[in-house]
Amino acid sequence: MSLTLPIASYWQKALHPELAKLAEPLQGWFYTIQTNGDLVVSLAALVLVGLVVGLLTGFYGVGGGFLMTPWLNLLFNVPYNVAVGTDLTQMVGTATMAKVRQGGAGYVDYKLGLLIFSGSIFGVELGARLVEMLKAGGSLSLGSWKISLLQLVMTLLYGLLMGWIASLVYKEAKAALQAPSMGAAPAAMAPPVANRLRTVNLRPLISLPVSGVEAISLWVVVGVGFMSGLLTGLLGVSGSFIRMPALIYVLGVPTVVSIGTNLFELLLTSLYGTLTHSLKGNVELALVIILLIAGTTGSQLGAALQRKFTHPRLQLAFAGLMFLTIGLMLLKLFR
Repeated sequence: MSLTLPIASYWQKALHPELAKLAEPLQGWFYTIQTNGDLVVSLAALVLVGLVVGLLTGFYGVGGGFLMTPWLNLLFNVPYNVAVGTDLTQMVGTATMAKVRQGGAGYVDYKLGLLIFSGSIFGVELGARLVEMLKAGGSLSLGSWKISLLQLVMTLLYGLLMGWIASLVYKEAKAALQAPSMGAAPAAMAPPVANRLRTVNLRPLISLPVSGVEAISLWVVVGVGFMSGLLTGLLGVSGSFIRMPALIYVLGVPTVVSIGTNLFELLLTSLYGTLTHSLKGNVELALVIILLIAGTTGSQLGAALQRKFTHPRLQLAFAGLMFLTIGLMLLKLFR
């Protein structure tokens, strides 16, 4: 069973006008580009990808979500701007369901969450506008290759980000494998940059009673929101990999409060991201519904499996999967 994606088809033809004049349909991994440029994708493959990404997210807790946008582009030829907007929109659903599951069990510093969001909203908007600039940037000629500026920049950004995450996962897995022969693993320490940011005394200084923070520069809090929001608006990722360490190591917020506050802020940020990307024509509603349902199901299965199967070699496999994705993205770029 196949599905035509009207928004993705429109931007595909806008970014690559030559695809609207094909002599015969063009076949890809799980998609077909019709002679008029319309993008038709496999519904079964979409559901499977949603399940797999959800399973990886539920199993590993972090990192799985980074695969959704690149896989939409790689496997289904969905333009990056639509992949980003769509992934960000379905994030509203996942964040809402996570908040509902958390219920009253979580601790939320609403003052802190709103202050971070005040920075995130500018970061998200800037990220979304950068995507618009890349859409309008046309193509570049690199030797015999003609490459869309949007495709080139997003591939490089995702490649760098995924490579960094994959290397962290790999190092953590290798350390865990060596731990039995070297004794207990050392306790996690704050990164040096976190210690420097904590000492910033740029006024105004604010207190966060719920989080037990006596004084912290408002600009540090807003800056954390801006940086995580920028990545959300530009790449469609949650930004939690920046927010959570910043909340714990930079602001000194207890972990239990950080989890609830991060989820609250993520919901606000993804709502604004959905609004701005929708207004810019970057959201494919049919994809949102399919990926939300499949991803939610997969994440529940992944969380259940994680409680039964935990081994560092599985983390090594996950890192390998991300490195493989980077390689395939580069191959697509220069094919």
